[in-house]
Amino acid sequence: MAFIYTFAQDNRGRKAMLYFIQIPMEYLPWAMLVVTLVMGGWPAALGESMGIVAAHAYDFLTRIYPTFGGSRNYLVTPVSVQRFFIRHTPHNGSRGYGTAYRPTQAADSSSSRGWASSFQNPWSGRGAGRRLGGD
Repeated sequence: MAFIYTFAQDNRGRKAMLYFIQIPMEYLPWAMLVVTLVMGGWPAALGESMGIVAAHAYDFLTRIYPTFGGSRNYLVTPVSVQRFFIRHTPHNGSRGYGTAYRPTQAADSSSSRGWASSFQNPWSGRGAGRRLGGD
């Protein structure tokens, strides 16, 4: 539940679907707590509410208070844990296979892209297309 609370706080203003009901993202942890209360009873809901309390305390102590209170972050993540979760960026050197292609300049948006639709999505610019096999 702590992860859901943190995710909801980071994505305020978005919508979430809980079963078949669309709700604002910031209410998702509370809606899930109500569902747990109905399905699992008070003991399960109490356990999940402690997750919300812990997540709120962590969020307050690491982000809100240092930013708006003018203090420093007292809960610092150890460097060994940070190194474990740091994104791995692959080496941009030579490869043992294939060729990496990066366009040198942006494509000219004034030219026709070959296929037109009133709906715009990532697949709108399909290009000329090529037949597989043969010549």
